[in-house]
Amino acid sequence: MEDIRYFFNNADGDIEIKKCNNSIHSSKAHFHNEVSIGLIERGGTKTEIGGNTYELNEKTFLLIPPSIPHKCNPYDYKSWNFRMLYISPEWFKSGFNIQSEKIKFDYMKVNQKMFLDLIKLTDNIENKTIDIETESKLLNYISLLIKNDNIELNEDSLENLNLKRRSEIKQYLNENYRKDIMLDDLAKIAHVSKYYLIRKFNECYGLSPHQYITNLRINYAKKLLKNKKGFADMAIESGFYDQSHFIKCFKEYTGVTPMMYKANL
Repeated sequence: MEDIRYFFNNADGDIEIKKCNNSIHSSKAHFHNEVSIGLIERGGTKTEIGGNTYELNEKTFLLIPPSIPHKCNPYDYKSWNFRMLYISPEWFKSGFNIQSEKIKFDYMKVNQKMFLDLIKLTDNIENKTIDIETESKLLNYISLLIKNDNIELNEDSLENLNLKRRSEIKQYLNENYRKDIMLDDLAKIAHVSKYYLIRKFNECYGLSPHQYITNLRINYAKKLLKNKKGFADMAIESGFYDQSHFIKCFKEYTGVTPMMYKANL
């Protein structure tokens, strides 16, 4: 199959997705206004970026800053597959409190597990509106391609995520976990970037915000399992997207399916 496809994650256009399969995707040197996050799925290429040349091949995860001219020259277009996320500078700034023009090109070779997880993550971004779990994963993966000193330097100028704000965030989650909570909501309470929030929350409580929310939802669902409600209704009431998402998370966090748990009550 030879094609190039573009997808927009939402109406705001914060994230654009490009998939290229065995096709010439661009024959000219070019640049983007967005931060480009790429994953080479198959094949290899000589890539010219900012006046330097790099040899990149499959299972390479990379970041290209905005406004940086670049050009890829795949060795064989018949075995050339990649996917790219074009992320708006505004989303990037809210995620890391870094101006996107200050970051530099970087790349890394990933193992099979991370490669498959990145494939799944980009598919999820393509197929549905980003939720707190998907956004958290995306931020964590992108952080691997950003020099840590840049992140630390920017966050040092902000007020630390002190005890009072940590308590406010935790209370907010305890009161609203069955609603559709976004990282933007929590970042506004904390007055820090979304990535910094995730990292500090995990340091304090041993769980990321979305893991904490999922635990609250699972514990609530356990109470509902004592009655005769259907799993679909139970899933929605507990805050999950649908029944399959509920069953998947329940088994991951308890080791059994909701049906098995209910049978042993």
